[in-house]
Amino acid sequence: MALLVLIGYVITLAPTVTLWDAGEFITAAKVLGIPHPPGTPLFVLVGHVWGAVVAVGGYAWRLNLMSACFSAAGAGCLFLVTHRLLAGEERTLRIGGAAAAAILSAFTFTVWQNSNETEVYTVATFSIAAISWLCLRWRDLRGTERAPHFLLLVVYVAALSIGNHLLALLVGPAVSLFICYTLRTAPASDPAERRVEWAEWAALSALWIVLIAVGLGSTPLLYLGGVLFAGALVACVLAGSLAFPLVALGVAAVGVSTYAFLYIRSGLQPLLDEADPETWRNLLAVIRREQYGARGPLDNPTFLPGPDNPGRTAAIFGQQLINYFQYWSWQWGKGLRGWAAPLAPALLFTALGLLGFDEARRRDRGIAYLLAAVWLVTGLGLVLYMNFKPGFSLYWDRYPSMDQHEVRERDYFFVASFQIWGVLAGIGLVRALRLLARAGPVPRWALGAAAAIALLPFALNFRAASRRHGPDATIARDFAYNMLQSVEPYGVVFTFGDNDTFPVWYLQEVEGVRQDVTLINLSLANLDWYLRQLATRPTRPFDPNAAPAVYRALAPPQPPPGPALRLTIDAINNMAPLRVSEDSRFRAGALELPIRKDQVFRVADQVILYTIASYLPPPGRPVTFGVSSGRGSWLGLDPHLAMQGLVFKVVPRADTVKRFVRGIQGTAVDSARTTLLVDSVFQYGKLFAVDTLELEPAADQVATSFAVAFLELGNAAALRGDQRQALAYLRRGYHLNPSPALADVLRRIETEGLGSLFRRER
Repeated sequence: MALLVLIGYVITLAPTVTLWDAGEFITAAKVLGIPHPPGTPLFVLVGHVWGAVVAVGGYAWRLNLMSACFSAAGAGCLFLVTHRLLAGEERTLRIGGAAAAAILSAFTFTVWQNSNETEVYTVATFSIAAISWLCLRWRDLRGTERAPHFLLLVVYVAALSIGNHLLALLVGPAVSLFICYTLRTAPASDPAERRVEWAEWAALSALWIVLIAVGLGSTPLLYLGGVLFAGALVACVLAGSLAFPLVALGVAAVGVSTYAFLYIRSGLQPLLDEADPETWRNLLAVIRREQYGARGPLDNPTFLPGPDNPGRTAAIFGQQLINYFQYWSWQWGKGLRGWAAPLAPALLFTALGLLGFDEARRRDRGIAYLLAAVWLVTGLGLVLYMNFKPGFSLYWDRYPSMDQHEVRERDYFFVASFQIWGVLAGIGLVRALRLLARAGPVPRWALGAAAAIALLPFALNFRAASRRHGPDATIARDFAYNMLQSVEPYGVVFTFGDNDTFPVWYLQEVEGVRQDVTLINLSLANLDWYLRQLATRPTRPFDPNAAPAVYRALAPPQPPPGPALRLTIDAINNMAPLRVSEDSRFRAGALELPIRKDQVFRVADQVILYTIASYLPPPGRPVTFGVSSGRGSWLGLDPHLAMQGLVFKVVPRADTVKRFVRGIQGTAVDSARTTLLVDSVFQYGKLFAVDTLELEPAADQVATSFAVAFLELGNAAALRGDQRQALAYLRRGYHLNPSPALADVLRRIETEGLGSLFRRER
């Protein structure tokens, strides 16, 4: 069954890097680096070995395949769990029901989409499924010497999973409940054996709290877990099972030891070394995720944490529940158009899941409670604990600011709950068939209908979940490639978010493209560890064969000496946000920028100005802003920026340079360079292979960034009176980013000519 699921995943597997965290994880696996907190050391180590051993396809595809294999293995474990639950059922229904449960769990939208790219969640869901199966094996072997071995294996998998993602630890309450229920309803006949089993249950449950404390870096929780474990240790000693808690503690320590990789590897200064955990203090900060702030479950997530936070309200919680059930509705028919269309399959599979839970409770209450506890903790429990802001697609009428919303949809946090409900829905199909057949054989048409229902999410989610077949299959790599090729040799490019940074890291460090370019992420540039790394990283040589031919004449014969960020470590350590005390001017060569009294400069803003001052006047490194960096990061440099391709290059008094044209965004445009890049260098994958684009939000934002260059070239052509070229570029821009205003411009040019635009402006 796992193989069949894997085939489905491979058919839809992303061919290269995808947006969001995948580029960072692939890069970290390749260079044995450290991604964002909590560092995911297990995932990095496994990915590094996998990428070296499985020498099939490109490196990104291999890591995507690793995610698919873990997810398929998890589906295989859930097949075994369901197969055990259906013991005593007629063979066709037993195997078919287990297969339906595995398929439904594997091809819910979020599970499937995560399985098609390099992500930590597939390893986490595999761990949950494997631990669930190990619990059943423990129950099978109760009363034998091998039974505690399976509990120790549960502890090891749980401890090991901390180095991947804490999601796997959420199976802990379900494991404790399952064992407790088993011991209460089927006690051992020997009183001494009963005491041993209860003592071992106490030790495992207490150790699980210790593991959660370690994963969160929570000292109070660690004390609590330690006290409980000490009590369990005493109980084990009194029951005559001293070895179990001690071995369990040792096994847990071995599993958690993957975090030593962060400490050791960071000290060797890898190319990717987020949060610099080479000291105990930094390592603890990584484990505690201090970089992301401290929003608590009782805070109002739309406000900053602190004493002025008004607190979480019932209305906020209700909105979070609605957001969860929005994600729930996606799982069974995300490929259907419109918001209402997925509701019908969602209602069907909700009903089947409820029927399945009733059937599971009737057959084997232990397994039923195990599955129900996993669903509750990873679903509604996470809604309570994570306390997310309003979702990316909801409540904009109530929360109009982007800061009040999550930057992306957070359905992937709840992936285990969707997976478990798929299992229950598969069991529900068996119950429905039994009700239909009464005591007789199940009709063949009913078996066929059940099989079709089991495959329904595969069919309805295929278009939305596939990362191979859509026009945006290579959009992350194309974006990184196009932006890097927009930067002249040895240039600096300022970016801002994940999607204009992580794919660039991937392209530079995994594929080796344009390593001469220095990327400075302005979100990270407020952090001292990141600046220290930039200030000590040497410049790598320019490869003329991997860049546009026009750049060969621009490249100096030797790389510029030293790192791109020319700040000393002492200077970095002393940097802090500052408020200007009086009006002044920033000068760098011919560039002058007015500075207003009381203007606040964050550390990242100071880095921008220092970099510009270091390289103006020429000769020096080109300094640029990525197209998606945002006008807010330009510090008022608009008159000194010239767009070329997908970057804005700092050019003193660019607005007075005759060879530039004034762009629609208010900055100058180097139309000659941009034309060369757009027409001869840039890559667009399949974006222009379809008549109409339907993209998810992140890919849509990238397509909008691509559209900017076409719109600027269309404007430049219009200014010089070239109607044919203006229409060609504007149509391509409209294809990437359609809008009523642009449609009106195109209509006017087509019907009235270019002159109509300028007449109306006058």
